[in-house]
Amino acid sequence: MNFKIASTVLVLSLPSLIFGAEEKKQADTTKMYNLKDIVVTATKSERKIYEIPSRINLVPQFVLKGANITSADEMLKGISGLFVSRNFGMFDKNSNISARGVGKEQARTLIMLDGVPLNKLSTGSANIALINTLNIDRIEVVKGPNSNIYGGNSMGGTVNYISSPVKDKISLKAELDYGSYGTTSTRVAIAGNAGNFFAGAHGFLRKSDGYIAYMKQDSSTIKMFLDEKIAGGFAGYRLKNGEIRFDYNFADALRGKGDRLYAKGGVIDGNNRYFSQNYRFGYKANSANASWGVTAFLNMENFNEIKWKGSDIFDVRVKRRDYGVWMNYNYTGFKNHSLGFGAEFKGGYVDGSDVYRTTTDLVINKGEASSFSLYVQDEIQLGKGFKLMPSLRADLAKVGDGGFYVQNGTSITNYLLPYTGDLNGKQHFSISPKLALGYNTKSGDRAYISYSRGFRHGSLEDMCRSGMISGGVILANTQLNPEYINTFEAGGDITLVDGIVFSPSVYYSLGTDFIYAVNTGQKIKINGKDRALLSLKNIGEVEILGAEADLNYSPFAGVDFNANYTYTKSTIKKYSADPQFNTVDITGKYLTYTPMHMLNISATYRNKILSGAIYYRYTSSQFMDSGNAPDTDKYVNNIPALSYTDIKVWRNIGKDIVLNFGVNNLFDRQYLDNSFQFSLGRYVYARLNITLRY
Repeated sequence: MNFKIASTVLVLSLPSLIFGAEEKKQADTTKMYNLKDIVVTATKSERKIYEIPSRINLVPQFVLKGANITSADEMLKGISGLFVSRNFGMFDKNSNISARGVGKEQARTLIMLDGVPLNKLSTGSANIALINTLNIDRIEVVKGPNSNIYGGNSMGGTVNYISSPVKDKISLKAELDYGSYGTTSTRVAIAGNAGNFFAGAHGFLRKSDGYIAYMKQDSSTIKMFLDEKIAGGFAGYRLKNGEIRFDYNFADALRGKGDRLYAKGGVIDGNNRYFSQNYRFGYKANSANASWGVTAFLNMENFNEIKWKGSDIFDVRVKRRDYGVWMNYNYTGFKNHSLGFGAEFKGGYVDGSDVYRTTTDLVINKGEASSFSLYVQDEIQLGKGFKLMPSLRADLAKVGDGGFYVQNGTSITNYLLPYTGDLNGKQHFSISPKLALGYNTKSGDRAYISYSRGFRHGSLEDMCRSGMISGGVILANTQLNPEYINTFEAGGDITLVDGIVFSPSVYYSLGTDFIYAVNTGQKIKINGKDRALLSLKNIGEVEILGAEADLNYSPFAGVDFNANYTYTKSTIKKYSADPQFNTVDITGKYLTYTPMHMLNISATYRNKILSGAIYYRYTSSQFMDSGNAPDTDKYVNNIPALSYTDIKVWRNIGKDIVLNFGVNNLFDRQYLDNSFQFSLGRYVYARLNITLRY
């Protein structure tokens, strides 16, 4: 492996060494890492990165233009400490973005669009499909627990996609591309100003014939396919010292699952369909010494999926709703510190059912949740380069008003009857403090240390939905308690010779009452086949040891090198066995879907004629089984170590047109998941970008 990495590094360096011979110019506008950049996510107010004693990554527009992007989650690939996974690429209904080794549970990493959360109370997952990549100006990533101002879902980190501002009288962007598997897509975005009024609209269409994913193929094996649409718009008005804005977005995605059933009523192809809508209203203003804002949102999602067990066919129908409103205020008029505080209300519900076509069975899951929160934070300038940032948030949450039920059951669903019941109302109170101390030198270097506590209440479907998953059956748990994580971190940024910026971080996290899917050691026989029985529970303590190191170098205008390494050791330190099952002790086992080593290397060259970028990514092996079991002929329990190489070349034609050619997964690396399906292989595309401004 070391030889492979070293060889790849040498290959990746050659184009940049050649390009590096260009005439040296000022590179301030294209530096990969600029400590003077302004961010808003860490404090809910505008601050320069070096002013905040935390690890923050900013992905600016010029970096996004050089990346191979087919969906919004791919914008995050290559960031240290983040693990982005989507087994089947664009054909997978879910993408997972995990920060700082907290496992595959998306609910532990907060995903936002312009400061509005996309994580659902029902599942914790985030519908990335709502984000039109053509609209994104930059991405801010705050690593480590951020529950001190954002509450649950931010145990590992916070990702905020920020839309492009409206600067021109009118601007039009269009993107057309054609790729592997017969994939065609079109993106458009238009925006403009008329006095104090501004507005815009966008759309995205994509279709793909797909690929055959199953290792074992027969007459029931067909290609996965994709047909998705995204559209939306916004309108706003600029006030004397602020603005108001309303946004609406929707996503409609139909995906084929790659299998076909020959039933009595005819041929039925497995598929799933998401229809999501997002409404946002925001008001923000400022004065000489203060800034404030109010935001409200409503997320609506309807999900439908055709599934079967043997010859028994059923439709999964789920309605999910999330809503919230909050305000924040920041005052900077004090001599040596600035004070911020805010209040928030969030709520939501899930109403789902499995409706069988071939029998009378009806399986129902539903529940509601709500929370009210207050937070306060301060930034205290201690003099001589030191800054102290204490903050505290209190959350009162309620979960209940639902349950898991089987109606008109037959032998098909009898195995679920012992696990049915009400989701009785429960309240949880959580306190989330954070204390960070930073030191900045006059030369621009800095160091920081911090302690933070994150938390997450169990998602509604963790508590009220039992059923089949890939490779087995998972049981909900109405008695789940909130999970917590305590993180100690130290890091800094050091400018080495010739402008090379070195950014190391180390951290230790201890998670308590972690919510985890545990293999009970028992089997359930369904349609004559033994299925593994898993149960969601608070497992005890999880210990995470981590380190990140970024190296950024921009020697000339348009030339950038970036390399980073992430080490994450996430283990179950204490395990509380479930008396209901004779479970296998998993003390000392590694968390699933959490690679210990990740390496990212990239080199980019940009000029007016021809530009290019090359990326190398390595992830070590991952366990898919909570007991860290080895692979067998019947089960796939591990994802092997993987290395990916992506390339992209683009050329500007005049000032308005860009031609792009790219290859993701150049060497066609694939792996099998636990349902014996192959991950997405090589993807080749050609793209045309047109930008008009007036």
